[in-house]
Amino acid sequence: MVSRRIVSVGYSWLLGWTLLSGSAVAATDCAELRNLHRQGTEITTAVVVPAGTFTAPEHPDWWPAETFSHLPAFCRVAGRLHPTPDSDIRFEVWLPASGWNGKFLQAGNGGAAGSLIYPVLAAPLARRYAVAHTDTGHVGGGGDFSWAAGHPEKVTDFAYRAVHEVTLAGKALVQAYYGDRPRLSYWMGCSTGGRQGYVEAQRFPDDYDGIIAGAPVANWVPEGSLAVILQRELTSPTGFPPAKLPLLHQAAVAACDLNDGVKDGVIANPDHCRFDPGTLLCKSNKTEGCLTRDEIASARRMYAGVVDGKGRQVYPGTGPGSELHWDSFASPGFLIGESAYRYLVYRNPKWSAQSFDVDRDQAAAEAADHGSMSAMDPNLSPFLGHGGKLLTYHGTADSLIPYRNTRAYHWSVKRTVGYRAAKGVRYYEVPGMDHCAGGAGAGDIDWLHALDSWVETGRAPGALPAKHAADQDGPAFERPVCAYPEQARLQKGRGKHHKAEYWACAAPK
Repeated sequence: MVSRRIVSVGYSWLLGWTLLSGSAVAATDCAELRNLHRQGTEITTAVVVPAGTFTAPEHPDWWPAETFSHLPAFCRVAGRLHPTPDSDIRFEVWLPASGWNGKFLQAGNGGAAGSLIYPVLAAPLARRYAVAHTDTGHVGGGGDFSWAAGHPEKVTDFAYRAVHEVTLAGKALVQAYYGDRPRLSYWMGCSTGGRQGYVEAQRFPDDYDGIIAGAPVANWVPEGSLAVILQRELTSPTGFPPAKLPLLHQAAVAACDLNDGVKDGVIANPDHCRFDPGTLLCKSNKTEGCLTRDEIASARRMYAGVVDGKGRQVYPGTGPGSELHWDSFASPGFLIGESAYRYLVYRNPKWSAQSFDVDRDQAAAEAADHGSMSAMDPNLSPFLGHGGKLLTYHGTADSLIPYRNTRAYHWSVKRTVGYRAAKGVRYYEVPGMDHCAGGAGAGDIDWLHALDSWVETGRAPGALPAKHAADQDGPAFERPVCAYPEQARLQKGRGKHHKAEYWACAAPK
Protein backbone atom coordinates (compact mmCIF):
# COMPACT_ATOMS: atom_id res chain seq x y z
CA MET A 1 0.00 0.00 0.00
CA VAL A 2 1.02 3.59 -0.52
CA SER A 3 0.81 5.58 2.74
CA ARG A 4 -2.80 5.57 4.03
CA ARG A 5 -4.43 4.56 0.79
CA ILE A 6 -2.18 1.88 -0.14
CA VAL A 7 -0.57 2.98 3.84
CA SER A 8 3.59 -15.19 13.18
CA VAL A 9 5.92 -23.61 19.63
CA GLY A 10 5.32 -21.36 22.45
CA TYR A 11 5.83 -22.24 26.15
CA SER A 12 3.67 -24.65 28.11
CA TRP A 13 3.03 -22.75 31.30
CA LEU A 14 0.86 -24.37 33.95
CA LEU A 15 -1.73 -21.62 33.97
CA GLY A 16 -5.43 -22.26 34.42
CA TRP A 17 -8.00 -21.25 31.82
CA THR A 18 -11.70 -20.61 32.02
CA LEU A 19 -14.54 -20.79 29.51
CA LEU A 20 -17.48 -18.42 29.85
CA SER A 21 -20.26 -19.08 27.34
CA GLY A 22 -17.69 -20.49 24.96
CA SER A 23 -15.38 -17.45 25.28
CA ALA A 24 -11.96 -17.53 26.85
CA VAL A 25 -10.86 -15.07 29.53
CA ALA A 26 -7.37 -14.30 30.72
CA ALA A 27 -5.75 -16.96 32.89
CA THR A 28 -2.94 -14.71 34.07
CA ASP A 29 -2.37 -11.05 34.71
CA CYS A 30 -1.46 -9.00 31.65
CA ALA A 31 1.49 -7.35 33.44
CA GLU A 32 3.01 -10.78 34.14
CA LEU A 33 3.70 -11.17 30.43
CA ARG A 34 6.66 -8.82 30.96
CA ASN A 35 8.28 -11.84 32.63
CA LEU A 36 7.97 -14.11 29.60
CA HIS A 37 11.46 -15.44 28.92
CA ARG A 38 12.10 -16.59 25.38
CA GLN A 39 15.46 -16.51 23.64
CA GLY A 40 15.82 -13.41 21.51
CA THR A 41 12.59 -11.90 22.80
CA GLU A 42 12.32 -8.66 24.75
CA ILE A 43 8.91 -7.65 26.14
CA THR A 44 8.83 -3.89 26.66
CA THR A 45 5.14 -3.29 27.41
CA ALA A 46 2.32 -5.39 28.88
CA VAL A 47 -0.61 -3.28 30.00
CA VAL A 48 -4.39 -3.48 30.00
CA VAL A 49 -6.03 -0.89 27.78
CA PRO A 50 -9.58 -0.10 28.92
CA ALA A 51 -12.34 -0.34 26.35
CA GLY A 52 -12.43 2.49 23.83
CA THR A 53 -9.37 4.35 25.17
CA PHE A 54 -6.51 3.34 22.85
CA THR A 55 -4.64 6.08 21.03
CA ALA A 56 -2.03 5.22 18.41
CA PRO A 57 1.47 6.27 19.56
CA GLU A 58 2.67 6.48 15.96
CA HIS A 59 1.04 8.61 13.27
CA PRO A 60 -1.87 9.77 15.47
CA ASP A 61 -2.77 12.26 12.73
CA TRP A 62 -3.31 9.32 10.36
CA TRP A 63 -5.26 7.22 12.85
CA PRO A 64 -7.33 9.49 15.13
CA ALA A 65 -8.66 8.22 18.45
CA GLU A 66 -12.13 7.52 17.01
CA THR A 67 -10.55 4.80 14.85
CA PHE A 68 -10.20 2.74 18.05
CA SER A 69 -13.21 3.93 20.08
CA HIS A 70 -15.11 0.68 19.44
CA LEU A 71 -12.40 -1.63 20.78
CA PRO A 72 -12.97 -3.85 23.82
CA ALA A 73 -10.57 -3.89 26.74
CA PHE A 74 -7.38 -5.71 25.81
CA CYS A 75 -3.92 -6.63 27.01
CA ARG A 76 -1.47 -4.74 24.85
CA VAL A 77 1.94 -6.40 24.58
CA ALA A 78 4.82 -4.73 22.75
CA GLY A 79 8.28 -6.11 22.27
CA ARG A 80 11.31 -6.67 20.10
CA LEU A 81 12.78 -9.83 18.59
CA HIS A 82 16.49 -10.37 17.95
CA PRO A 83 16.98 -13.61 16.00
CA THR A 84 20.39 -12.25 14.87
CA PRO A 85 22.68 -9.58 16.37
CA ASP A 86 21.58 -7.13 13.66
CA SER A 87 17.86 -7.90 13.97
CA ASP A 88 15.51 -5.55 15.78
CA ILE A 89 11.97 -6.66 14.97
CA ARG A 90 9.36 -4.55 16.71
CA PHE A 91 5.98 -6.19 17.22
CA GLU A 92 2.74 -5.89 19.14
CA VAL A 93 0.24 -8.54 20.24
CA TRP A 94 -3.24 -7.49 21.34
CA LEU A 95 -5.14 -9.98 23.51
CA PRO A 96 -8.85 -9.53 24.33
CA ALA A 97 -9.26 -9.19 28.10
CA SER A 98 -12.41 -11.29 27.83
CA GLY A 99 -14.39 -13.05 25.14
CA TRP A 100 -11.37 -14.35 23.22
CA ASN A 101 -12.61 -16.49 20.33
CA GLY A 102 -9.75 -18.99 20.70
CA LYS A 103 -8.00 -17.86 17.51
CA PHE A 104 -4.76 -16.08 16.64
CA LEU A 105 -4.27 -13.82 13.64
CA GLN A 106 -1.30 -11.92 12.31
CA ALA A 107 -1.91 -8.89 10.10
CA GLY A 108 0.50 -8.07 7.29
CA ASN A 109 2.29 -5.00 5.96
CA GLY A 110 2.33 -2.80 2.91
CA GLY A 111 5.12 -1.46 0.71
CA ALA A 112 8.55 -1.67 2.30
CA ALA A 113 6.93 -1.97 5.76
CA GLY A 114 8.95 -0.12 8.43
CA SER A 115 6.18 0.88 10.85
CA LEU A 116 3.33 -0.49 12.93
CA ILE A 117 -0.07 0.17 11.39
CA TYR A 118 -2.46 0.08 14.33
CA PRO A 119 -5.79 -0.19 12.48
CA VAL A 120 -4.78 -3.63 11.15
CA LEU A 121 -4.58 -4.75 14.80
CA ALA A 122 -7.82 -3.05 15.73
CA ALA A 123 -10.17 -4.68 13.22
CA PRO A 124 -9.46 -8.33 14.21
CA LEU A 125 -9.37 -7.42 17.92
CA ALA A 126 -12.87 -5.98 17.62
CA ARG A 127 -13.92 -9.48 16.50
CA ARG A 128 -12.18 -10.98 19.55
CA TYR A 129 -9.12 -12.37 17.81
CA ALA A 130 -5.74 -12.33 19.51
CA VAL A 131 -3.81 -10.37 16.89
CA ALA A 132 -0.16 -9.61 16.11
CA HIS A 133 1.64 -7.19 13.80
CA THR A 134 5.26 -6.21 13.14
CA ASP A 135 7.36 -3.57 11.38
CA THR A 136 9.44 -6.50 9.94
CA GLY A 137 12.67 -5.30 11.55
CA HIS A 138 13.35 -1.74 10.44
CA VAL A 139 11.97 1.77 10.65
CA GLY A 140 11.30 3.65 7.44
CA GLY A 141 8.83 4.86 4.87
CA GLY A 142 6.66 2.52 2.83
CA GLY A 143 8.67 3.10 -0.34
CA ASP A 144 12.15 3.30 1.19
CA PHE A 145 14.82 0.57 1.19
CA SER A 146 17.76 2.76 2.28
CA TRP A 147 17.75 0.91 5.64
CA ALA A 148 18.92 -2.22 3.78
CA ALA A 149 22.37 -0.81 2.93
CA GLY A 150 24.96 -2.89 4.81
CA HIS A 151 22.30 -4.88 6.70
CA PRO A 152 21.74 -8.25 5.00
CA GLU A 153 20.13 -9.72 8.12
CA LYS A 154 17.53 -6.95 8.13
CA VAL A 155 16.81 -7.74 4.50
CA THR A 156 16.23 -11.39 5.49
CA ASP A 157 13.97 -10.24 8.30
CA PHE A 158 11.90 -8.21 5.84
CA ALA A 159 11.90 -10.97 3.22
CA TYR A 160 10.51 -13.75 5.43
CA ARG A 161 12.02 -14.16 8.91
CA ALA A 162 10.24 -11.42 10.85
CA VAL A 163 6.67 -12.58 10.30
CA HIS A 164 7.59 -16.18 11.15
CA GLU A 165 9.36 -15.12 14.35
CA VAL A 166 6.38 -12.98 15.34
CA THR A 167 4.11 -15.97 14.68
CA LEU A 168 6.07 -18.00 17.25
CA ALA A 169 6.26 -15.16 19.77
CA GLY A 170 2.58 -14.33 19.32
CA LYS A 171 1.46 -17.89 19.93
CA ALA A 172 3.70 -18.09 23.01
CA LEU A 173 2.07 -14.95 24.40
CA VAL A 174 -1.40 -16.32 23.68
CA GLN A 175 -0.56 -19.50 25.57
CA ALA A 176 0.96 -17.58 28.45
CA TYR A 177 -2.04 -15.27 28.79
CA TYR A 178 -4.92 -17.70 28.27
CA GLY A 179 -3.26 -20.92 29.39
CA ASP A 180 -3.79 -22.67 26.08
CA ARG A 181 -2.60 -22.46 22.51
CA PRO A 182 -4.84 -20.90 19.88
CA ARG A 183 -7.33 -23.34 18.43
CA LEU A 184 -6.83 -21.88 14.95
CA SER A 185 -4.31 -19.47 13.48
CA TYR A 186 -4.83 -17.15 10.51
CA TRP A 187 -2.79 -14.76 8.41
CA MET A 188 -4.40 -11.76 6.78
CA GLY A 189 -2.64 -9.22 4.57
CA CYS A 190 -2.71 -7.41 1.26
CA SER A 191 0.03 -6.17 -1.09
CA THR A 192 3.28 -6.84 0.79
CA GLY A 193 1.00 -8.56 3.30
CA GLY A 194 -0.25 -10.78 0.48
CA ARG A 195 3.33 -11.71 -0.40
CA GLN A 196 3.99 -12.43 3.29
CA GLY A 197 0.99 -14.75 3.35
CA TYR A 198 2.31 -16.64 0.34
CA VAL A 199 5.74 -16.83 1.99
CA GLU A 200 4.22 -18.33 5.12
CA ALA A 201 2.39 -20.99 3.08
CA GLN A 202 5.55 -21.79 1.09
CA ARG A 203 8.32 -21.56 3.71
CA PHE A 204 6.53 -22.19 7.01
CA PRO A 205 3.51 -24.33 6.09
CA ASP A 206 2.70 -25.29 9.70
CA ASP A 207 2.37 -21.71 10.97
CA TYR A 208 -1.20 -21.10 9.86
CA ASP A 209 -4.46 -22.95 9.32
CA GLY A 210 -5.77 -20.29 6.97
CA ILE A 211 -4.22 -17.49 4.96
CA ILE A 212 -5.81 -14.47 3.29
CA ALA A 213 -3.47 -13.04 0.67
CA GLY A 214 -4.72 -9.99 -1.18
CA ALA A 215 -3.04 -8.46 -4.24
CA PRO A 216 0.27 -10.19 -3.40
CA VAL A 217 3.59 -8.70 -4.51
CA ALA A 218 4.64 -12.28 -5.18
CA ASN A 219 6.82 -11.91 -8.29
CA TRP A 220 9.23 -9.57 -6.59
CA VAL A 221 11.86 -8.75 -9.22
CA PRO A 222 9.61 -8.00 -12.23
CA GLU A 223 7.21 -6.10 -9.98
CA GLY A 224 10.12 -3.82 -9.03
CA SER A 225 10.88 -3.43 -12.71
CA LEU A 226 7.27 -2.47 -13.46
CA ALA A 227 7.44 0.16 -10.71
CA VAL A 228 10.62 1.60 -12.27
CA ILE A 229 9.09 1.64 -15.75
CA LEU A 230 6.00 3.49 -14.57
CA GLN A 231 8.14 5.96 -12.62
CA ARG A 232 10.29 6.60 -15.67
CA GLU A 233 7.34 7.07 -18.02
CA LEU A 234 5.58 9.44 -15.63
CA THR A 235 8.62 11.60 -14.88
CA SER A 236 10.37 11.72 -18.26
CA PRO A 237 9.96 14.84 -20.45
CA THR A 238 8.91 12.56 -23.32
CA GLY A 239 6.75 10.34 -21.10
CA PHE A 240 3.18 10.62 -19.86
CA PRO A 241 2.04 13.59 -17.75
CA PRO A 242 0.33 12.38 -14.54
CA ALA A 243 -2.29 15.09 -14.93
CA LYS A 244 -3.65 13.24 -17.98
CA LEU A 245 -4.14 9.89 -16.20
CA PRO A 246 -7.83 10.66 -15.49
CA LEU A 247 -8.35 11.35 -19.20
CA LEU A 248 -6.77 8.01 -20.10
CA HIS A 249 -8.80 6.20 -17.44
CA GLN A 250 -12.08 7.74 -18.51
CA ALA A 251 -11.46 6.82 -22.14
CA ALA A 252 -10.62 3.20 -21.22
CA VAL A 253 -13.78 2.87 -19.11
CA ALA A 254 -15.92 4.48 -21.81
CA ALA A 255 -14.57 2.00 -24.36
CA CYS A 256 -15.18 -1.15 -22.29
CA ASP A 257 -17.71 -0.41 -19.53
CA LEU A 258 -20.65 -1.80 -21.53
CA ASN A 259 -18.93 -5.08 -22.41
CA ASP A 260 -20.97 -6.75 -19.65
CA GLY A 261 -24.18 -4.95 -20.68
CA VAL A 262 -24.18 -2.62 -17.65
CA LYS A 263 -23.09 1.00 -17.57
CA ASP A 264 -21.65 1.36 -14.06
CA GLY A 265 -18.11 2.69 -14.48
CA VAL A 266 -16.64 -0.81 -14.08
CA ILE A 267 -14.69 -2.76 -16.69
CA ALA A 268 -16.00 -6.16 -15.64
CA ASN A 269 -13.44 -8.15 -17.63
CA PRO A 270 -10.32 -6.19 -18.65
CA ASP A 271 -9.07 -9.26 -20.56
CA HIS A 272 -11.70 -8.50 -23.19
CA CYS A 273 -11.09 -4.75 -23.28
CA ARG A 274 -9.52 -3.64 -26.56
CA PHE A 275 -8.97 0.02 -25.68
CA ASP A 276 -6.19 1.74 -27.61
CA PRO A 277 -4.91 5.10 -26.29
CA GLY A 278 -4.33 6.05 -29.92
CA THR A 279 -8.01 6.97 -30.12
CA LEU A 280 -7.14 10.06 -28.04
CA LEU A 281 -4.66 11.46 -30.54
CA CYS A 282 -4.66 15.25 -30.63
CA LYS A 283 -5.71 16.88 -33.88
CA SER A 284 -4.25 20.10 -35.32
CA ASN A 285 -2.56 22.09 -32.55
CA LYS A 286 -4.82 20.88 -29.76
CA THR A 287 -3.09 19.58 -26.60
CA GLU A 288 -5.88 19.60 -24.00
CA GLY A 289 -8.33 16.72 -23.62
CA CYS A 290 -6.25 14.58 -25.96
CA LEU A 291 -2.84 12.87 -26.16
CA THR A 292 0.22 13.69 -28.23
CA ARG A 293 2.03 10.95 -30.15
CA ASP A 294 4.73 10.77 -27.45
CA GLU A 295 2.06 10.44 -24.76
CA ILE A 296 0.28 7.68 -26.68
CA ALA A 297 3.55 5.78 -27.09
CA SER A 298 4.23 6.18 -23.36
CA ALA A 299 0.73 4.97 -22.41
CA ARG A 300 1.19 1.90 -24.59
CA ARG A 301 4.49 1.13 -22.87
CA MET A 302 2.82 1.34 -19.45
CA TYR A 303 -0.04 -0.93 -20.52
CA ALA A 304 2.52 -3.40 -21.96
CA GLY A 305 4.21 -3.98 -18.58
CA VAL A 306 7.77 -5.32 -18.53
CA VAL A 307 8.99 -6.14 -22.04
CA ASP A 308 12.46 -7.52 -22.71
CA GLY A 309 14.88 -6.56 -25.46
CA LYS A 310 13.33 -9.11 -27.85
CA GLY A 311 9.87 -7.62 -27.42
CA ARG A 312 8.55 -10.38 -25.13
CA GLN A 313 6.34 -9.50 -22.20
CA VAL A 314 8.01 -10.89 -19.06
CA TYR A 315 5.51 -9.33 -16.64
CA PRO A 316 2.05 -7.92 -17.41
CA GLY A 317 0.92 -4.38 -16.97
CA THR A 318 -1.98 -3.60 -14.68
CA GLY A 319 -4.43 -3.20 -17.55
CA PRO A 320 -7.26 -0.91 -18.64
CA GLY A 321 -9.24 0.61 -15.80
CA SER A 322 -6.21 0.75 -13.48
CA GLU A 323 -4.73 4.05 -14.66
CA LEU A 324 -5.84 6.49 -11.96
CA HIS A 325 -3.14 5.68 -9.40
CA TRP A 326 -0.20 4.81 -11.62
CA ASP A 327 1.20 8.12 -10.44
CA SER A 328 1.77 6.54 -6.99
CA PHE A 329 5.01 5.15 -8.44
CA ALA A 330 6.08 8.67 -9.34
CA SER A 331 5.22 10.12 -5.92
CA PRO A 332 8.33 11.33 -4.02
CA GLY A 333 7.26 9.23 -1.04
CA PHE A 334 6.84 6.02 -2.99
CA LEU A 335 9.71 5.58 -5.44
CA ILE A 336 9.77 1.96 -4.27
CA GLY A 337 11.10 0.34 -7.45
CA GLU A 338 13.98 2.79 -7.79
CA SER A 339 14.76 2.45 -4.06
CA ALA A 340 14.79 -1.36 -4.29
CA TYR A 341 17.21 -1.26 -7.22
CA ARG A 342 19.40 1.29 -5.46
CA TYR A 343 19.77 -0.49 -2.12
CA LEU A 344 18.91 -4.16 -2.69
CA VAL A 345 20.45 -4.66 -6.14
CA TYR A 346 23.21 -2.15 -6.90
CA ARG A 347 23.89 -0.66 -3.44
CA ASN A 348 24.27 2.65 -5.21
CA PRO A 349 22.09 5.52 -3.93
CA LYS A 350 22.64 7.40 -7.18
CA TRP A 351 21.17 4.73 -9.45
CA SER A 352 18.28 6.21 -11.42
CA ALA A 353 15.10 4.81 -12.94
CA GLN A 354 15.95 6.74 -16.09
CA SER A 355 18.90 4.38 -16.71
CA PHE A 356 16.80 1.22 -16.42
CA ASP A 357 17.44 -1.56 -18.95
CA VAL A 358 15.14 -4.59 -18.63
CA ASP A 359 17.59 -7.32 -19.67
CA ARG A 360 20.59 -6.02 -17.76
CA ASP A 361 18.89 -4.81 -14.59
CA GLN A 362 16.44 -7.67 -14.09
CA ALA A 363 19.28 -10.18 -14.38
CA ALA A 364 21.21 -8.20 -11.75
CA ALA A 365 18.16 -8.11 -9.49
CA GLU A 366 17.60 -11.87 -9.75
CA ALA A 367 21.27 -12.50 -8.92
CA ALA A 368 21.17 -10.15 -5.92
CA ASP A 369 17.90 -11.52 -4.53
CA HIS A 370 18.61 -15.30 -4.78
CA GLY A 371 14.86 -15.83 -4.55
CA SER A 372 14.57 -14.58 -0.96
CA MET A 373 11.84 -12.04 -1.74
CA SER A 374 9.98 -14.09 -4.31
CA ALA A 375 6.82 -15.94 -3.31
CA MET A 376 6.11 -17.82 -6.53
CA ASP A 377 6.85 -21.42 -5.39
CA PRO A 378 3.71 -23.32 -6.48
CA ASN A 379 4.35 -26.41 -4.35
CA LEU A 380 1.92 -25.82 -1.49
CA SER A 381 1.58 -29.55 -0.76
CA PRO A 382 2.90 -29.30 2.85
CA PHE A 383 0.52 -26.43 3.65
CA LEU A 384 -2.49 -28.01 1.97
CA GLY A 385 -1.53 -31.44 3.33
CA HIS A 386 -2.35 -30.47 6.92
CA GLY A 387 -5.65 -28.91 5.84
CA GLY A 388 -4.40 -25.37 5.28
CA LYS A 389 -6.67 -23.02 3.35
CA LEU A 390 -5.43 -20.24 1.05
CA LEU A 391 -7.84 -17.50 0.00
CA THR A 392 -6.40 -15.03 -2.51
CA TYR A 393 -8.11 -11.98 -3.98
CA HIS A 394 -7.10 -9.30 -6.44
CA GLY A 395 -8.87 -6.29 -7.92
CA THR A 396 -8.90 -6.06 -11.70
CA ALA A 397 -8.39 -2.28 -11.50
CA ASP A 398 -5.33 -2.58 -9.22
CA SER A 399 -3.04 0.29 -10.17
CA LEU A 400 0.07 -1.19 -8.55
CA ILE A 401 0.13 -5.01 -8.86
CA PRO A 402 -1.08 -6.86 -11.99
CA TYR A 403 -3.91 -9.25 -11.20
CA ARG A 404 -2.80 -11.41 -14.13
CA ASN A 405 0.33 -12.46 -12.23
CA THR A 406 -1.80 -13.58 -9.28
CA ARG A 407 -4.03 -15.53 -11.64
CA ALA A 408 -1.00 -17.18 -13.23
CA TYR A 409 0.29 -18.22 -9.78
CA HIS A 410 -3.13 -19.66 -8.90
CA TRP A 411 -3.04 -21.88 -12.00
CA SER A 412 0.56 -22.90 -11.32
CA VAL A 413 -0.43 -24.14 -7.85
CA LYS A 414 -3.26 -26.22 -9.30
CA ARG A 415 -0.99 -27.75 -11.91
CA THR A 416 1.72 -28.52 -9.35
CA VAL A 417 -0.25 -29.99 -6.45
CA GLY A 418 -3.05 -31.45 -8.58
CA TYR A 419 -6.61 -30.28 -8.82
CA ARG A 420 -7.84 -32.55 -6.02
CA ALA A 421 -5.28 -31.26 -3.52
CA ALA A 422 -5.92 -27.70 -4.69
CA LYS A 423 -9.43 -27.77 -3.18
CA GLY A 424 -7.75 -25.86 -0.32
CA VAL A 425 -7.11 -22.92 -2.65
CA ARG A 426 -9.59 -20.23 -3.68
CA TYR A 427 -8.97 -17.17 -5.83
CA TYR A 428 -11.26 -14.18 -6.39
CA GLU A 429 -10.91 -11.47 -9.01
CA VAL A 430 -12.88 -8.38 -8.00
CA PRO A 431 -14.01 -6.33 -11.01
CA GLY A 432 -13.18 -2.65 -10.74
CA MET A 433 -11.49 -2.87 -7.33
CA ASP A 434 -8.23 -0.94 -6.97
CA HIS A 435 -5.23 -1.96 -4.86
CA CYS A 436 -6.57 -3.99 -1.91
CA ALA A 437 -9.77 -1.91 -1.74
CA GLY A 438 -11.50 1.08 -3.28
CA GLY A 439 -12.07 1.81 -6.93
CA ALA A 440 -15.28 1.79 -8.92
CA GLY A 441 -16.16 -1.84 -8.20
CA ALA A 442 -17.82 -3.55 -5.25
CA GLY A 443 -14.74 -4.08 -3.07
CA ASP A 444 -16.23 -4.08 0.44
CA ILE A 445 -15.94 -7.81 1.17
CA ASP A 446 -15.57 -9.68 4.48
CA TRP A 447 -12.64 -11.91 3.56
CA LEU A 448 -11.98 -12.92 7.16
CA HIS A 449 -15.52 -14.25 7.62
CA ALA A 450 -15.18 -16.20 4.38
CA LEU A 451 -11.89 -17.80 5.46
CA ASP A 452 -13.03 -18.52 9.01
CA SER A 453 -16.25 -20.19 7.80
CA TRP A 454 -14.24 -22.29 5.35
CA VAL A 455 -11.76 -23.48 7.99
CA GLU A 456 -14.43 -24.11 10.62
CA THR A 457 -16.93 -25.93 8.41
CA GLY A 458 -14.75 -27.37 5.65
CA ARG A 459 -17.12 -25.93 3.05
CA ALA A 460 -15.24 -23.93 0.45
CA PRO A 461 -16.60 -20.44 -0.19
CA GLY A 462 -18.47 -19.69 -3.38
CA ALA A 463 -19.97 -16.35 -4.30
CA LEU A 464 -19.33 -13.71 -1.63
CA PRO A 465 -21.41 -10.57 -1.00
CA ALA A 466 -19.67 -7.37 -2.03
CA LYS A 467 -20.69 -3.72 -1.72
CA HIS A 468 -19.74 -0.36 -3.14
CA ALA A 469 -20.70 2.69 -1.09
CA ALA A 470 -22.35 5.70 -2.69
CA ASP A 471 -19.84 8.29 -3.87
CA GLN A 472 -19.52 11.26 -6.21
CA ASP A 473 -19.65 8.92 -9.20
CA GLY A 474 -22.95 7.28 -8.37
CA PRO A 475 -25.20 5.42 -5.94
CA ALA A 476 -24.36 2.45 -3.76
CA PHE A 477 -24.61 -1.00 -5.31
CA GLU A 478 -24.10 -4.67 -4.46
CA ARG A 479 -22.65 -7.57 -6.42
CA PRO A 480 -21.59 -11.12 -5.80
CA VAL A 481 -17.85 -11.61 -6.18
CA CYS A 482 -17.18 -14.98 -7.73
CA ALA A 483 -14.60 -17.68 -7.14
CA TYR A 484 -12.35 -17.72 -10.20
CA PRO A 485 -12.90 -18.54 -13.01
CA GLU A 486 -16.60 -17.76 -12.60
CA GLN A 487 -17.80 -14.23 -13.31
CA ALA A 488 -20.85 -12.28 -12.15
CA ARG A 489 -23.46 -11.85 -14.86
CA LEU A 490 -26.60 -9.78 -14.85
CA GLN A 491 -29.61 -12.02 -15.27
CA LYS A 492 -31.68 -10.88 -18.27
CA GLY A 493 -35.09 -9.47 -17.48
CA ARG A 494 -34.47 -9.34 -13.73
CA GLY A 495 -34.51 -5.56 -13.27
CA LYS A 496 -32.13 -3.15 -11.58
CA HIS A 497 -28.44 -3.95 -11.64
CA HIS A 498 -27.53 -2.28 -8.33
CA LYS A 499 -28.93 -5.19 -6.30
CA ALA A 500 -26.90 -8.37 -5.85
CA GLU A 501 -30.03 -10.51 -6.30
CA TYR A 502 -30.08 -9.64 -10.01
CA TRP A 503 -26.63 -11.14 -10.54
CA ALA A 504 -25.36 -14.71 -10.55
CA CYS A 505 -21.94 -16.31 -10.87
CA ALA A 506 -21.41 -18.26 -14.07
CA ALA A 507 -18.62 -19.83 -16.08
CA PRO A 508 -16.86 -17.38 -18.40
CA LYS A 509 -17.99 -17.18 -21.98
